[in-house]
Amino acid sequence: MEFQMSDEHYRLVFENSEDAILITSPKGKIYRANPAACRLFLRTEEELCHAGRAGITDLGDPKLALAILERERRGKARKELTFIKGDGSKFVADYTSALFQDKDGVRLAVLSIRDMTIYKQNEANLRRSQEENEFLAMHDFLTGALNRRSFVELLAAEMNRARWESLPLTLVIADIDYFKNINDTYGHIGGDVVLKRFTECLSSNLRPHDFLGRFGGDEFVICLPNTDLETALAHLEHLRRQVEMLEVYHNSQRIELTASLGAAMYYKEFGVDTDAYLGRADDFLYRAKLDRNCVRSEISERIE
Repeated sequence: MEFQMSDEHYRLVFENSEDAILITSPKGKIYRANPAACRLFLRTEEELCHAGRAGITDLGDPKLALAILERERRGKARKELTFIKGDGSKFVADYTSALFQDKDGVRLAVLSIRDMTIYKQNEANLRRSQEENEFLAMHDFLTGALNRRSFVELLAAEMNRARWESLPLTLVIADIDYFKNINDTYGHIGGDVVLKRFTECLSSNLRPHDFLGRFGGDEFVICLPNTDLETALAHLEHLRRQVEMLEVYHNSQRIELTASLGAAMYYKEFGVDTDAYLGRADDFLYRAKLDRNCVRSEISERIE
C-alpha cells in the first residue's frame, strides 16, 4: 500500500523537528513557530509571531538582503545569517527558506533555522586538535623545539636554496656541558627543567627566520639561513654568554649552566646531503667539547 502524507503527519513533523521551523509571509510576518523555534529563540510562539522576522533577525547582517533577494528570484534561498534570541544574545544559524502557496493560493514562506553555534565550536575544537596534532608531530614534546625529522626536512630545503641562490648558510650543534652530572645531581626532573630553560634561552635569541631543533638528550641544532660564518660566530658568542648567565633553579637550588657549540658553513659540495653537513658541524662540536663553554668552527679560535 502506497504511503500517503496526511495533515496529521505534517503536523507531527512540524512539532517534532529538531530544527526551528517558522511559517511566515514573504514580507516577514510570522504565523506559526514550532517548539524547536521557541526553544531556540527563548520565546513563546505568541512572542515570535508578535516579533516577526525583523524582531529575530540581525538587520545589520549584510547577507539578509541577499537571502531575501535570492528567495524572490529562485523561490528558495540558503545562507548563514545572524539571529537574535529573546535575551538579546546573537547567534549564527544555517537559514533555509522557500516560498509556496497554500490550498487557497496564499503566498507563504517556510523558514528552517539550525543553530550553528555548537557546530562551529566543534569545528573550532577539531581544527585546534588537528593543529595540536600537527605541532606534536613536528616538535619535541618536552622542549617544543623541532624534532629531528622536521629539522632535517627544513635544513635540506635551506641547503637547496643556498646552493641554487648562492646564499651563505651556517649550521650549529649545541650541547649542554656536563649534562649527565646535572641529571645525576638533580634527577631527571631537574634535567628536564634545564632542557626547557636552555631551549627558551636559545629560542629567544634567534631571529625569526632561524630555526631550532632537538636531536635528543641535550643535543640541539640551529640553522642560521642567509648567514655567513663570521656573522654567525658573533651571534653564537652572544648566545653562549646568555646561556652562561642563565638562572636556572630546581628545588631552590641554582643550576650552573654552560654550553659548547660547533658551527659549520655550507659548501655546494654538500648538495643536500644533510648527514654530511651535520657531520661537519658535529666535528666542530667535538672540538668545542674538549674545552667546554666555547664556540668552535673552521675559522674560530677559542672564544673566552
